[in-house]
Amino acid sequence: MTDTAIPLAMSEGTPEERAALPLTRVLADIGLITGRNLRRMLRNPQLIVFSTIQPLMQLILFAFVFGAVASVDGPVSYKDFVIPAVLVQSMTFAAMGSGVGIANDLQSGMVDRLRSLPIARSAFLVGRTVSDSTRLSIQALLLVLASLLIGFRFHNGVVAAIGMVIVVVMFGVALTAFSGWIGLAVANPETVQAAVFIPILPLVFTSSAFAPVSSLPGWMQPIAKLNPVTAAIDTARGLALGDDALYAISGVHLHTAALHFIIWWTLIVVVFTALAVHRYRVG
Repeated sequence: MTDTAIPLAMSEGTPEERAALPLTRVLADIGLITGRNLRRMLRNPQLIVFSTIQPLMQLILFAFVFGAVASVDGPVSYKDFVIPAVLVQSMTFAAMGSGVGIANDLQSGMVDRLRSLPIARSAFLVGRTVSDSTRLSIQALLLVLASLLIGFRFHNGVVAAIGMVIVVVMFGVALTAFSGWIGLAVANPETVQAAVFIPILPLVFTSSAFAPVSSLPGWMQPIAKLNPVTAAIDTARGLALGDDALYAISGVHLHTAALHFIIWWTLIVVVFTALAVHRYRVG
């Protein structure tokens, strides 16, 4: 099915009926948009390949180059310390693709076509979130496999390892809400990348990603402790390495990091989803 088939599949009814659409119709609309985005992704496998190569290079760089000269206080190597952070960072940057995709749909006129149809208002944004979640999950699994191949090891069991992957993907999904709002507001693919990158880059490098918060400059430590990226990284790190290792390295227990992560995740999703929905409605 091509994009031109979407109006035919959704053209029943009138615009006034959108608010009264039954749940089954809403889910069908979301499924159709999700399928359309996934088909576009499958037709462009280079997107997954090249978007995975960059974080793979970062894995190798931090594990072997920085790992040869850096160390952390605690029972784990720098490689095991930094790889959960690189996974979170990779999902953070990969989330920018959501805003770029939305901006492309705006430029192509696809969004205007959807707005004129009697479909659920939520279908476009929810469908984009579901398809991006699939993309991020694939990338995360590929990066975890690559991490294992270069010597990274989980220290906290299989269930916690699965939990770490879920946390990494969840954080990426949360940032797709932010990226999507930027895409709707800016509506230019090239500008979206720069606009998303500006706030994301300082957050990554003022976090606990590459060094414990206690080793950062004094003025930066309060920023790092409140940083949502730190919350995601500490939670992922605690699940991968265990609570004792996390506390030895960062002075934070896993349950505290997880609570901070849940709070930040909820705030990011609620605030930027609301902003994105408002922007979509007003055009």
